[in-house]
This record gives sequence, C-alpha cells and structure tokens, in this order.
Amino acid sequence: MLAPLVLSTAAEADAGAAFKMKPADFRGGGSGAGPLVGWLELSGPLRDGPVPFAWIDDADAEPSLERVLGQIEHVASSDTYTGLVIHLDQADLTLAQIQAIAAGIAEAREAGRLVMTFAQRYGMRDYLLASAADKIMLQHRGLVELSGMAVEELYLGGLLEKLGVQADLVQVGDYKGAADPLTRTGPSDAWDENIDALVDDLYAHMIETIADNRGLAVDELRPLVAEAWTMTDEQYVEAGLVDRLTDRDMLTATERAYGPHFAWDETMGVARGGRRIDSPLALFGRLFDNPQPRTRRPSIAVIRVVGPVTSGDSSIGDGLLSSDSAGSRTLLRALEQARHDEQIRGVILQIDSPGGSALASEVIWQGIRQLGEHKPVYASLGDLAASGGYYVAVAADEIYVHPGTIVGSIGVVGGKLVLGELYETLGVHVTRRSRGPMADMFNSVEPFTAEQREAVRAAMQRVYDQFVDRVERGRGDRLGEIANVAEGRVFTGRQAVELGMADTVGSLRDARQAMARALELEPGGYDVIHLPPPMNLGDFLGSLLGVHGPAAPGAAAPQGSPRLAPYVAATLQGARQVLGPRRFGAMRQLVTGLTLLNAEPALTLMPYAVLVE
Repeated sequence: MLAPLVLSTAAEADAGAAFKMKPADFRGGGSGAGPLVGWLELSGPLRDGPVPFAWIDDADAEPSLERVLGQIEHVASSDTYTGLVIHLDQADLTLAQIQAIAAGIAEAREAGRLVMTFAQRYGMRDYLLASAADKIMLQHRGLVELSGMAVEELYLGGLLEKLGVQADLVQVGDYKGAADPLTRTGPSDAWDENIDALVDDLYAHMIETIADNRGLAVDELRPLVAEAWTMTDEQYVEAGLVDRLTDRDMLTATERAYGPHFAWDETMGVARGGRRIDSPLALFGRLFDNPQPRTRRPSIAVIRVVGPVTSGDSSIGDGLLSSDSAGSRTLLRALEQARHDEQIRGVILQIDSPGGSALASEVIWQGIRQLGEHKPVYASLGDLAASGGYYVAVAADEIYVHPGTIVGSIGVVGGKLVLGELYETLGVHVTRRSRGPMADMFNSVEPFTAEQREAVRAAMQRVYDQFVDRVERGRGDRLGEIANVAEGRVFTGRQAVELGMADTVGSLRDARQAMARALELEPGGYDVIHLPPPMNLGDFLGSLLGVHGPAAPGAAAPQGSPRLAPYVAATLQGARQVLGPRRFGAMRQLVTGLTLLNAEPALTLMPYAVLVE
C-alpha cells in the first residue's frame, strides 16, 4: 500500500573515502590548557531513540540524537567552553534530526559560543544544518552541492498487469491516493495537487531557512542553488556560501577563531564506556536480564510509536526485509505501566509512523485517552505522522512538530490483490468453497462483485467517519474546518500548526521541557524514562523464531524479523547497495503495506514514503 516517493537533493555518487579526522590530528592549536572547544563528529545515521537491546549500554552504542543534543546543550550551558566545531563526515541525518540539531546550535550561539562546521562536501541536507552555525568551513577543492529537491514516485499498476495481478482497492478520501501506486501508471490529479503543495512548502522552508541563516535574500540564494554544481571552491567563498577554505588540520581557522591555547573536548559531558563485566556469569545474566525502568523520583516517560501501526507486539526490523513496527499490544502495556506508576507524572509520545491498521490505531487512541484522564500526554512528531500515525497523535493534549514533519493523510483504504490471471498463467488451479453470504468476499481469484464492493466501501466509510471524529475530538476548537484538512491531504509541520492540526513547532526536548514546566518540575529534579524497556536476548531470539506470549483474541501475529535463507539475505543486501539505504527503505515500506493489506480489512496508511535526502 506504500509506493516509494523519494525527495533527493544530491547525486548519490560515492564522494570518495572519507578521512577520519580527530582533534589529535591537528598541528599546533588545540593543545593548550585554556578554554574548551567542543569537537562533534557526525558520520552516518544517528539513532533516534533509546538502545533497543538491554545488553548494550547507551555509552557503547552508536551515537544517538539525544546524545548529540545533550553534548551541544552541555557546551551551551558551561562557561568553560568558547565554541564548538562540528565535522560533517558523510552524515546521514533525517530532516527532523537536522532541525533538532540546528535548534541546539542556535541555543549554543545565543549563549555566546562560536559554532563552526567543517566538511569535504556539503549536500543539501548537510548545508541546511551547517547554515545554522556561525561559520562554514570547507576543505580546499571540496564541494557544495545545493541541488534543490527532486521527486521520484513508483507506480506498479503496469507491472501488476503484466504479472496478471489486479489490485482491487477501495479508498475513502479524494486526496488519499492510497490506491494509486498499485492501480495506476501515474498520479491522479488529486494526488498531484496534494504532493505538489507538500513539496513546494518543504523546499520553500529549506531555502528560506538557509537564506535567513546566511544573511542572504531568498532571491539571491535561488540562483546559487542552480549554479553551485559548476562553481569552484573559491567561488563558494565569493558568493557567501562558505566562510573559509581550510586544510585538513584547520590550524589557521581554529586559532583565528578560538585563540592559540584552547583545549579540545570530544566528550562534552558524555561518559565514555559502559558497565564493566568481570565474569561470564555476569555477562550471561546481563544478556537475559529483564530490564524494567525504576522510578525513584518524579519522571516523564517517553513512549515511542515508530514504524507501521500493527496489531499485536511491536518489532525491531532486521534492516533488510522488515522494519520497526508499532504494535498495539506492546503500546497498551506501556501506556498502562505509565498510568499506574505514580512517579510518572506525564507522558510524551514520540511518533514517526506512516500509520497502518485502522483497528490498531483506534485501540492505541483509546489507551492514550484513558491515560490522558489521569496524566498529561504530549506528542512529539518526527519526520512522519500520517494516517494512523496522526490518528494516534490527536489523542494527545499537545502536539509538537518539526517544520518539515509530514502530517495528515486522514483517509482509509482497503481491498485485496486479485491473482486469478497470475494463477492461470502459472497453471495454478484454485478450488473455492465457502459458506455464508460474505465468506468469499476476499478470495484471491476474482475481483469484488458490485454487492461486495458496496459493502467494503460502507465499512471504509465507517472507519473514515470514526477517524474524522477522533481528529475533531482531539483538536477541538484549535482545528478549523475539518473539510480543509481531511480527505487524505498531507501537510508540512509548519502548515499543520497554521491549520490547527498541531500546536507548536519544536523538538522532543522542547515538548519535554514544556511538560516539565507545566508539571512544575525543576530542571535536574526529574528523570526521563523510555517505555517499553529494551528487549533482552530471550525476547529478541523469540521474535526471530516467532515465539511470543499468548496473543490477544483476534490479534494479528507480530511482525518479527524473518529468518531469511542466506541467498535471500544476500539478494536483499545487494538490492540495498544498488538502491541506496533510503530508496531500499521505501521499497521495504511497500512490502510492509502489502503485508498489512493481507492481514487487515481497513488501513489508515499513508500511500507513499516521503524521504527528504
């Protein structure tokens, strides 16, 4: 039910082997005992949430967004620091992460810290982040590739026709477009209008932000975006895109900025290394330990709703065929734990989801509202909170968004894949037996009859009306006319705030600090815990083997990571290399959508994976 839609801002050619530069590589400056300058290297992706496995310490795991924001905050809050250098070494950050880090940089600058960025190459996303700093440095002969934004949409209607497969789908919401990827060879007029408005605002926000940060007029920046690919490094400086060209050691630039006697600090308040394990028995106990967060003083709980919304248990993706999913059973347990723990004073939902099962979305909504009767609940939306993801969000008291968060897609889709022609081509013969007037409705051989299609449409309409009701009840007087935001339309975060679909442009940290103020919790006087707790080794192995606790009646089987045959895993890994991790992830969402279509009668699922690259 998902077709990949990729917003790309730079060619994905290899930029060459990136050198690993550390403060120790510098000659001269940075060796004194004077003021501190923070050194932050961003390379590859950032983990957006707690460590998923109980046997791994956060200090030993790959860097997280929370850790990076904490380091920047440490530099901003301590007068022992005069500045911060951020080395962008082929960073792979989402738009929401960039906006959160940029906000942290702004706070450091307001505190009087001089923030500089350095890179061999700035793509559009890198440059968006770098523009938030005081100074942008580029290695001699480096590149600034401000390519703008391009869109690719995949439509499988022609492929399915060649295969003898028919997608017989019903959708409610003229702008939903959920059926288009599987039934058409190109976009509908409604989807064109919908996605064009979204992309226009995303691009406008990026250009406006860069122009404002660099002290340029938008009309000055736009031609530079067109010309950047043909400019030399000296011309970048002349045009105001880069402040200084430097050698690898950045000696002159850093000494000029911070003086000759500063000292580098790579930790910036973060402890190095995790718990030490002295014996095999201790290691074994740690692997199978059942970690439960202990609340000894007032706390704010963060509950993650990440990935497609499904019935049953949440899962951790294998990085190839499966992705993370937000299971209703797992989330209900977390909500119940937060409700009954007296030390947990409030809850923040960290949502990054395209939606999924309409029933699971409703069940989670009910659980949130039940919690909301006892404690405040805020929602912090990441890159995406669409369809069922937004369904869940509107149960919160307050909704925080990033400017580029994709919000909305209030609509419903349902149907089936008809395989009759494929069966015939393959020589497969199907004998059908059914009892009852609607028992044969979802057979795989023939499309819906007129009577069946009307029944499916009526069921979809009931779910849609319920979705709209949840939005109206959740947003109340803050929301304008529902007709202006419904029918499957999607919006950026800043548009959503203007329309009353969300309350505040801000990060997860902003939401947490606002909740603490509302609860009259002093900074440093409360803890932040994450629910559900990380998986221990037994739970992880159980998910791989498909072994779980007893399921709730009618619940779908959890989407654990499949045990792939070696040649299948190798093929998928090859596809990942060819397509790139972001396009491959979009294709994986398509597979997830098709799986949900087979398991659920009604989906509140955004039809496209929108990736800003």
